[in-house]
Amino acid sequence: MIKSIELVDAATFKQLEKIQPNKINYLFGGNGTGKTTLGKVINDCDLYPQCNITWKSGPVERIVYNKNFVEENFSQSDSIKGIFTLGKDSTDSKKKIEETRTRIDEVEDDIVNINNQIEKKKTEFTELKKNFIERVWNFKDEYIDHFKPAYRGYLGSKKSFFEKCLSEIGNDSPILEKEKIIEKCDQIFSELLTSYDTLEIPDFSSLIGLQEDQVLKEKIIGKEDVEIGKLIEKLDNSDWVKQGLGYLNLSGDVCPFCQQEISVNLKAEIENFFDETYRTKIQQIENLLENYRTSQNGVLSNIDQIIQQDIPILDFTELSKKKNFIDERIKNNAKTIDDKLKNPSIPVSLEPINEITSEISGLIIKYNEVINKNNEVVENIDREKENLINQIWKFTVENIKHDIESYSLEKTRHSKAINGLSETLQNRNTEKLVAENSVRELESKITSVQYSVNEINKLLNSFGFTNFKLQKAKKKGFYELVRDDGQKVGQTLSEGEYTFITFLYFYHLLKGSTEETGVTKNKIVVIDDPISSLDSSVLFVVSNLIKSIIRDAKEDKNGIKQIFILTHNVYFFKEVTFRSNRDNKWKEESYWLVQKHDKQSRIIEHEDNPIKTTYELLWRELDESDKINTATIFNTMRRILEYYFNILGNLDYAVEALKKFEGEEKLICKSLVGWINDGSHFINDDLAVTVDSSDIHKYLKVFKDIFYKMDHGSHYEMMTNKTVTA
Repeated sequence: MIKSIELVDAATFKQLEKIQPNKINYLFGGNGTGKTTLGKVINDCDLYPQCNITWKSGPVERIVYNKNFVEENFSQSDSIKGIFTLGKDSTDSKKKIEETRTRIDEVEDDIVNINNQIEKKKTEFTELKKNFIERVWNFKDEYIDHFKPAYRGYLGSKKSFFEKCLSEIGNDSPILEKEKIIEKCDQIFSELLTSYDTLEIPDFSSLIGLQEDQVLKEKIIGKEDVEIGKLIEKLDNSDWVKQGLGYLNLSGDVCPFCQQEISVNLKAEIENFFDETYRTKIQQIENLLENYRTSQNGVLSNIDQIIQQDIPILDFTELSKKKNFIDERIKNNAKTIDDKLKNPSIPVSLEPINEITSEISGLIIKYNEVINKNNEVVENIDREKENLINQIWKFTVENIKHDIESYSLEKTRHSKAINGLSETLQNRNTEKLVAENSVRELESKITSVQYSVNEINKLLNSFGFTNFKLQKAKKKGFYELVRDDGQKVGQTLSEGEYTFITFLYFYHLLKGSTEETGVTKNKIVVIDDPISSLDSSVLFVVSNLIKSIIRDAKEDKNGIKQIFILTHNVYFFKEVTFRSNRDNKWKEESYWLVQKHDKQSRIIEHEDNPIKTTYELLWRELDESDKINTATIFNTMRRILEYYFNILGNLDYAVEALKKFEGEEKLICKSLVGWINDGSHFINDDLAVTVDSSDIHKYLKVFKDIFYKMDHGSHYEMMTNKTVTA
């Protein structure tokens, strides 16, 4: 069955119209409202790319009765394709086919249910996957600033990022700590990445060697064997005397301390005390101080040059601290040496710098290691980037490991369920195929075109169409229309005859097939305005045949799964939709109005039959005899007869009706039909005729008999809610 229809086309349904049809669908609308378009879409939706049909359990063959059907399948002059049907003498085979068809329907229901279950499982998994994708996508936000070069190409789609993560599950790169991998990213992905020269370690050996000079530890005094030497040694004031001697040279022979004139011998003796050995030692200390300061400047200058270099990958903060430390210590040592010059007799020692120089050298060595690694990266940048990208994906996968494991479990669980259902589905499809082949084989053995010929001719005779018939043509599997003398009808059929025979052909085609197989196949029926004229001999028969098709659809007979009836004829619509008071609306039925406003067609569903006519209301006035209005009853009956026989049926029946009555009833009949024959009154006219209440039942009886004597008793029964003949 068709589950839904979406209609859009430039000419009629300019805006989307969507309907959800029932098993039995009645659509009423005027000419040009879009009914025929709907029928064509149902017949072949592929011809209307913007339209769409959704099936409940897969496409079913559509058989459409419209002008195209008549033109393509039926001709008054050419051979007509024969209709293969199951013969009457094939009861056992027909029963087997019916049982197999029932099983096929059951299997098709199973297939629909299994497909629904598969879709449900897929939908569930899709929703679960969507949640996993969202969680994985959110993870990247924390690292996007650092990992963006590695994630490039996967940031435009949450799904592609997720799929990339899944593909990296087998990544065997080493797992780095967060800080380490971020550090590598900042280095390798840096736009400023370049190579650098290694740093030169300052030469501290000279400075250290000077610091160990033994002269600093010596007690440097003058010559002891001179007379004054004993006194100086006793007083231990050698340094004071040396300084005084310097002042004495400035003051001449006057003592710079007591201002007394000293003797030449004393001065000579003091000068003799500070001999060549003393002067050599002092010169040695002076040289030491000069060399120390020179080495100090060289070392500190070298360290400054390192610190001042622009190498972003290095942090010179620690080196600056150590430089300040050694600078302070060297200055202190230089001052100590200077103090030694001032007081040569006092032994001194310098603060050690070995440890700090080792630390500085070690720090510079580490700097060079960083530089060497950086230069190695620069030299092998492509390989380094590739390795880092692999490490980033490994890091990513490791941090979303729980989500990936949960996703894999869910995927396995749903895949297992879907595979199981798919296997069952395959078995059901195989079973269906085998059953369909069995039906085709049975049908090919017992089908014949002769049965349809007999049935169609029987209906033609029963409804008075006796001047032509259908017979098998010489061409195998074809029919032809002939007169009683065997001559082909050519183009001589009346419109009513042509309409009737074409619909009878369609009617029997629904129960058969133009091929030897496919007689019992499922089908959807579309009937688009089958009544082109209001010839009563056609209209009422066709209406009743259609009602039998509707019942087949309701009861799932003859493979009719769904039916669409489209018409602009009010009376035909009322005929095929009529239900007696005892037969309420079926739940399988739906009513639709097809309307067009401002060149836009609409299809509107109604809960109940939307077509209510004045004609039907006239009949309702006759429902209860005890409540009939004697002032209007004559006009009511007269208007019903006029509308039904003259206007709808186009039948000049008055003379024939009068011939069928005798006596009083003939007079009553004449009074009823006389005004109709006059031709000046129509359904909306009123005549001032009063009927005596005692004679009402006589008029009602003649009124009823007119329908029966004119062979339209079924219509009378239908409109008076009596027994309905199908």
